[in-house]
Amino acid sequence: MKSEWYTNRTWSGEIDAKFEKYLKHTRDPANKAAYMQLQGCLLLDNNQQNVQDVGVGLLSRVIEDYPLEHTSVILAQEKLGDYYLRQQYFERAAHFFKVVVKYCKAQNSRSGTSTIADLKLAEALVRNGKDDQLEASYKLIKDYPAELLKLMDNKFYYTQLAAQVCDVLHKDVEAKEFAVAALALPQIIKPVIKGNKLAVATKLAGRQLKAIQEIAAP
Repeated sequence: MKSEWYTNRTWSGEIDAKFEKYLKHTRDPANKAAYMQLQGCLLLDNNQQNVQDVGVGLLSRVIEDYPLEHTSVILAQEKLGDYYLRQQYFERAAHFFKVVVKYCKAQNSRSGTSTIADLKLAEALVRNGKDDQLEASYKLIKDYPAELLKLMDNKFYYTQLAAQVCDVLHKDVEAKEFAVAALALPQIIKPVIKGNKLAVATKLAGRQLKAIQEIAAP
């Protein structure tokens, strides 16, 4: 298929040469940026660090070489924020999420983003462990228009994050309200089949789930 050259999920010298060849023959800057953005995002999901590094490089090229291709640039910015948050480089993650949040405010629209970049920024700030960033994290959560949370996963992300931030700030009543709301969502715990046995999968690791349960406790 024609799209295969920019939808690789791994990387090698041969793939790199083919990618750069087709990219060179792409005339429209918007298409070039889009192809690089898509390919970079896919590579960040690879488990190998060297492949992830290629993905980071491609997304950085989109941002630096095609600053006027706003759709691709903002997708690249948020994906890099996601990547650095996952890697626990919280200040770096916050940098990219701030760019996305600023862009959304300037456009008065969250179109072309996950719509929850400000919540991701709040998470990056609170996980960075600096006391002077906690109130900023809390404000981002409180200012977020919760009516935008249509997906169950996003509702859960919002409520459990809010519970933990409020708990750190000793806003006990709010923390409990958010924790109870998080645990009440129908998709937090679901049955799964492992081999021939019925098990339970949660959206939180055991330690995190216990923390939310403790916040919600009477």
